[in-house]
Amino acid sequence: MSHVYVLTNQHQRFLSKSNEWIDGRDAGKLFRSEHKDVAINQMFEANTRDVSLRIELLQCNLNTKGQPQVPAEALGEPEIEPGTPPETPPEQNPEIIPEPTPEIEPGEPPEITPEEPPEIEPEQPGEDAVKSGSAL
Repeated sequence: MSHVYVLTNQHQRFLSKSNEWIDGRDAGKLFRSEHKDVAINQMFEANTRDVSLRIELLQCNLNTKGQPQVPAEALGEPEIEPGTPPETPPEQNPEIIPEPTPEIEPGEPPEITPEEPPEIEPEQPGEDAVKSGSAL
């Protein structure tokens, strides 16, 4: 056996032995088959789980350890996991240049200004309560 078949999708991800899509840089984890018909069956099974994928067979030679040698052009650029937000360029990164916290403008002035005494004075205990000792 001098070559095997691996499965790749339009995002340049490769099917692993555990049926997950990985970047393909770790050849030991890749699904592979020396039989083209087995690889095609696996391709159809993977496509039924996610019909939006465009899966292709890729024929790869084997290295000295018996693992597939995925061509560099098939790997593409190292990819961020799908679903993660794109990185912000450094000149727009809010962590580097923090924006000042906006001050809240008061809508209406308070009803009682601090200089004015309150209109209602707190209740004072009566003289009878103080004499009898039941005051607070």
